[in-house]
Amino acid sequence: MITPALRVKIETVKKLVRKNAKTSLEKVLNKLHPADIALIIKHLSDLDRKKIWESISDKSKLASIILELDDSQIIEFFEDMQPNEIALILNEMESDDTANILRLLEQEKVNEILKYMKKDEVEAVEELLHYPEDSAGAVMNPNFFALHEDTTVKEATKVLHKAEDVEMVFYLYVVDDEGRLVGVISLRQLILNPPEKKLKEIMTKDIIRVTVDMDREDVAKVVEKYDLLAVPVVDEQNRLVGIITVDDIIDIIREEATEDIYKMAGTTDDEVLMGNKSLKIAKVRLPWLLITFVGELVSGFVITFFQGRVQEFVVLASFMPLIMAMGGNVGSQSATILIRGMALGRIDSKNLGKIIFKEIRVGMIMGLIMGLLLALVAPIWHGDPKLGIIVGTAMFAAVTFSTFTGTFVPATLIRFNFDPAVASSPFISTLNDITGLTIYFTISMLLLSIL
Repeated sequence: MITPALRVKIETVKKLVRKNAKTSLEKVLNKLHPADIALIIKHLSDLDRKKIWESISDKSKLASIILELDDSQIIEFFEDMQPNEIALILNEMESDDTANILRLLEQEKVNEILKYMKKDEVEAVEELLHYPEDSAGAVMNPNFFALHEDTTVKEATKVLHKAEDVEMVFYLYVVDDEGRLVGVISLRQLILNPPEKKLKEIMTKDIIRVTVDMDREDVAKVVEKYDLLAVPVVDEQNRLVGIITVDDIIDIIREEATEDIYKMAGTTDDEVLMGNKSLKIAKVRLPWLLITFVGELVSGFVITFFQGRVQEFVVLASFMPLIMAMGGNVGSQSATILIRGMALGRIDSKNLGKIIFKEIRVGMIMGLIMGLLLALVAPIWHGDPKLGIIVGTAMFAAVTFSTFTGTFVPATLIRFNFDPAVASSPFISTLNDITGLTIYFTISMLLLSIL
């Protein structure tokens, strides 16, 4: 969000860049927060961005700014840089941030960059890169703070005062001789207890933890459910191997939501990383469009199948767009409610049947209301009372069935451990077009023959 104050800063930076006032530009940039600089950079031309980067000599601040950029901008920034220059910047970052950036770059370039990085940092980063991209292990920070269970409060306090370069919020994790996580203590608990007390005497043994192979989206749900500022990550032997902090969780939630939105639009978030490569972007979008293309062809075959009868009652054709539009919208609503409910943990896979039947009941109510409205409008439009009964009944059936497909398709994908977001807008709308038209014409033909 661009506030009025930030807008003034953007204009100030643009003016200094145009005047090539390097000294003044450096002074302004030094006073700005990295997040503000990143936002300003997004509103500059490629040439102006280059001048901004050249004005920032502090590698630590440069690293902080880069972490605020979008993935595509990060790739663009490192694109023409030498591996040794990239390594100098990455050395200023936490291991998990470094690993996330290296995942965006080509493997050959990554191998070269690692040669110039600090040895201990390389080991930590390579360990993180070993985990699947969407796992807790991939997003955790291995530079955590933990103490042995036999440590006293006094000793723990002294160690805390000397602690540097570790990820620490308000929790102190306690481990045994094997490095296994056995307890957790808040800093408040530590301060309020007598100096001679041992950590194992005051620690909380009931610990909320996640495993390295847990999906990062599930990790986010754990942190949200228990209102944690950080969550410890353990391996198969319950050894503490890292922590995930709330700032990382916010990033995960945003990225997962973005990923679902892209899927619902019939593309993927990888498209953002492709920049202006039109051919590659087209390849990503084309499969979904082809599905829609084939689906609409089937809709055409449905119309052709009923063509002979429609010619006899051509008035039915005037209601086809309405039936297709209402069926598609209602189906998309049901699909969105189900998918979002699953994402937020409000809907459990065990009660999918109840959700489907609930949506069908809702569909019947909406179908009844829209059917009645159409039954009133159709006779006024075409002057035939019987037509109102026919198209109104068809509308009711089409809308009701659309709510069924809108929930049944995503629910089926969930049952088989597929991402339900892939079955949203393009697929559901196309399916509802086909079923809506089939129902509309079948019921209309049947009632026309009776009435």
